[in-house]
Amino acid sequence: MLKDLKIAQDAAQSAGAATPLGANAAALYDAFAAAGHGGMDFSAIVDLVRRGPH
Repeated sequence: MLKDLKIAQDAAQSAGAATPLGANAAALYDAFAAAGHGGMDFSAIVDLVRRGPH
């Protein structure tokens, strides 16, 4: 999922399109993967979102 989000963000940037929700999603998935959860199913990010920033 992170790879796909990064590809989408690169394409949007190349086209000059602002995608703030896409950028936020990419940042969340990046943090999720950096925390060691990159091998989990993408739906596991729901727990991270529910916990919120701490």
